[in-house]
Amino acid sequence: MPFFNRQNNDDLILAVQSAGVTRGRNGFRKDKGGEKLAETEEDLLQHRTDGTDAFDTLYIGCEKFPHREIMPYTSSGVL
Repeated sequence: MPFFNRQNNDDLILAVQSAGVTRGRNGFRKDKGGEKLAETEEDLLQHRTDGTDAFDTLYIGCEKFPHREIMPYTSSGVL
């Protein structure tokens, strides 16, 4: 399960919380209509859905392909 580092991801957290949802022919999906609009002081680029796509991919990967194997750890930092 991925977690947010709240101190370093303010923009990502806000973008995830404010992402809209639309209903299309294949069901529900993220509303990406605002990505084409010009940036304003109220609508910053980093608060749009562009940045959430990488997190979506990470989250779906963790849900569909969970990794249960314990990785060996060495103090040298090289596996």
